[in-house]
Amino acid sequence: MVWIMEYTEVALGLIGPVVVALGIIVSSRMIRKQMRLNYNLNIRNKSLQYSLYANEHLRDARIEVERVFGPMFAIAEAIPMAEIREKMNSNNGSTGENHVYASILTLLAHWENMALSIDVGLSDDDVCFEMVASTLIQHVKIFRNFIEERRSNNPRVYDHLMSLRRRWEDRLMKIQRSNFQPLLTGA
Repeated sequence: MVWIMEYTEVALGLIGPVVVALGIIVSSRMIRKQMRLNYNLNIRNKSLQYSLYANEHLRDARIEVERVFGPMFAIAEAIPMAEIREKMNSNNGSTGENHVYASILTLLAHWENMALSIDVGLSDDDVCFEMVASTLIQHVKIFRNFIEERRSNNPRVYDHLMSLRRRWEDRLMKIQRSNFQPLLTGA
């Protein structure tokens, strides 16, 4: 009977550290999983900041651009630079500031910052895509000539934005194609 007690004592001495080690491993995995979930939640919350209506300054820039050029989604092609220059020159403020130029720069800088934050993993691509893909693509389309003129002076300007626009256009095309499958008739 003594040997059973000694064997049990030795077994418990060995099992105790194993149980503690397993507890540490399980706890660390649970903590790591919770940290990953919190990180992903923070990225998704950061993505929500890229709505044009979340920031008064951006909202004012979009309103100014639409006041001068008309509703963004009613414009089918890139606005010619001559027209952009004309609108910038004829819409100076009372103190000489150029609200149109500043508004275009504000919108494009906003999209460039969002694209960069997606590229480096600070914002969630899927959330941003669902929220603003068509608006971003439309802004790039209509201000394409403005963007190209700025890029002629600095080729790196709007790199992230242009890359994101290409990816999102391709993604939108795939979604649109899958939504419009041909109807098969049994004729």
